[in-house]
Amino acid sequence: METRGANCASCHFEKTALKFDVATTKIDMPKIRKNSDKQNIAGECIIPILGVLFTVYYVYSIIDAPWTAQVNAVLVGTTLILISAIFFIKKFSLLVRGSAEFTIPLERFLPSLQTPQTAFIVTSFLYLILIDFLGFTLTTTLFFWTSMLILGHRKRPYHKAILSVIMALIGYAVFIVMFETRLPIGILEQVLGKVIS
Repeated sequence: METRGANCASCHFEKTALKFDVATTKIDMPKIRKNSDKQNIAGECIIPILGVLFTVYYVYSIIDAPWTAQVNAVLVGTTLILISAIFFIKKFSLLVRGSAEFTIPLERFLPSLQTPQTAFIVTSFLYLILIDFLGFTLTTTLFFWTSMLILGHRKRPYHKAILSVIMALIGYAVFIVMFETRLPIGILEQVLGKVIS
């Protein structure tokens, strides 16, 4: 009887100790990220914003155009503005309800711009700006050379310079001399015109 009582006391002690250990043990729960369910709409707004800017430029560029072109511009512009307005209203309602956010992660955005593709896009914009001042042939030569250097990791710059000059001269001969296309005339075109004539 005493042995059985001692065994029962031991069992009771073990159960008590087990309950104590479970009660005092800390369970590490995974931390829940705040705002993890919110949708970032910053990337989705790029194309609608560009669409609105294009519409404004398009309408401004045909102010002096014939009325048929103005009618088409009004139809296209109204459609783009209406679609963009619906999109912005929908996204703004998400922001008001708190189910979306508009954030631009600069720590990831700025390094992502440092790519050859971004440099090529910038070069293309500069080409459109400088062609009216430097002329078609010289600007095209610089554009071809810079683009091939950017996309070719700056290898063989002299070979690419020669190839750029040849391609620009072919463009001059085909578009300006043969087909008499009205392209921007610069100093190089004036010199080539005097040499040819």
